Amino acid sequence: MATKAKAQLKSAKKTASRPPAHAKSNALKAKTTKLAAKSGSKAVSGNGPAVSANSSSRRLAKPAKVESRRTSVATAAPSPRSTSPDRVHSKHFGTAIEAYEAGIKSLHAEQFEKAIRCFDEIIAEHPEEPEIQERAKVLIHASEKKIQERGRTVLRSADDYYNVGIADINRRALPSAIEHLEQALKLAPKAEHILYALATANALQANRDQALHYLKQSIHYRPENRFMAIRDADFSSLQDDADFKHLITGSEK
Repeated sequence: MATKAKAQLKSAKKTASRPPAHAKSNALKAKTTKLAAKSGSKAVSGNGPAVSANSSSRRLAKPAKVESRRTSVATAAPSPRSTSPDRVHSKHFGTAIEAYEAGIKSLHAEQFEKAIRCFDEIIAEHPEEPEIQERAKVLIHASEKKIQERGRTVLRSADDYYNVGIADINRRALPSAIEHLEQALKLAPKAEHILYALATANALQANRDQALHYLKQSIHYRPENRFMAIRDADFSSLQDDADFKHLITGSEK
């Protein structure tokens, strides 16, 4: 009986010395909370990577907005060209632009002879627009090069001969120009632009009678050619000629 009582007494002491399970759990939670608080304070007080993901994402979002505002201001800033004053154009500027665009259209369509006619009209009729005239001269030269490349192969049509003739006039190869233009006229006897070109070539060659003859026919088929002739420097040798003045005043019959 004494032995059994001692065993019960020992068992009771052990049971009393062990803390209950729920007490251990509460102590563990309290310890975890303290550790979390310590780590949290370190994350707040520390520098660099210790900063939380949410705070870092908020800090990165602000510069992005500033960057977008700077970009929009740079894009909206006017270019240096817009600050320079525009040149005052003549009242015929719109007409010159239309003729220039028609020439460009013909050039892109590889209708080089038609493009040259458009650019020639700009040079003759719009001396008050030097910028457009300079561009027209450059494009005439480009068109002539294309025509010469074609002419090296075979000349078949009136336009082929005409184009080579115009190129010859511009480089002042007048005998060759007249020869090619006469060939063109044989294939297209009523082509006013060929007749006009022949008139200019003969005027430059000092062939007065031939120049007036071809100019008269050209004006007959296209009366507007008289206005071109008035401003055309190729007829400078005939400016004081009475018959020439009679033609360009509108009473060529």
